Amino acid sequence: MLERMRAYFDHQAELRELALEASRRTIRASAKAIAAIHRGDQRAADEFIAEAREGLNSLAKLVADAPELADSGVVLSAQQEYGEAEIVRAAIMEKKLAEIEEIGIPYKPYLAALADATGELRRHVLDLIRANEIERAEAMLKLMETIFEFLMEFDYADAVLPGMRRRQDMVRQVLERTRGDLTLALRQQRLERALEKRGG
Repeated sequence: MLERMRAYFDHQAELRELALEASRRTIRASAKAIAAIHRGDQRAADEFIAEAREGLNSLAKLVADAPELADSGVVLSAQQEYGEAEIVRAAIMEKKLAEIEEIGIPYKPYLAALADATGELRRHVLDLIRANEIERAEAMLKLMETIFEFLMEFDYADAVLPGMRRRQDMVRQVLERTRGDLTLALRQQRLERALEKRGG
């Protein structure tokens, strides 16, 4: 009996180590994908997202052997980071909101990824403002508002949906700051146009 039990736990420990490595690989590739998206390098972004997807596929195989890993932080973190990369890519490069069926991750990490993606979308809005692409910045802000409205539909206790209320508050703050930055940029743009008309 002792040997059987030790063999079982040895196998569990081995699976966990493999899961950690696959999770780290997914998270690293997802972060690199987001950086490539901000650079406007779609080819690199697609390659890194494909690499992240391979990491998730490896995790899925491990979870099949050890179902208890499915709700572990190791797996959920990888799913969340991958989901964030997919959401940011769709928002910035395709001007749309990536739906859960397209990404292929469970509900909880999808919602967490949506919330975290707003920080990356704010960064993109600020880049657009600096480039004086105000109309594109406005369109991105509208997409951020859509994400916020969607997230606010999930009013559940932490026992059901851990961290959601905190994430909702975070997204609200990001949205308010971004709206303020864009409002200032619009005022500046109108002032510059008015001065140009007077000068003309």
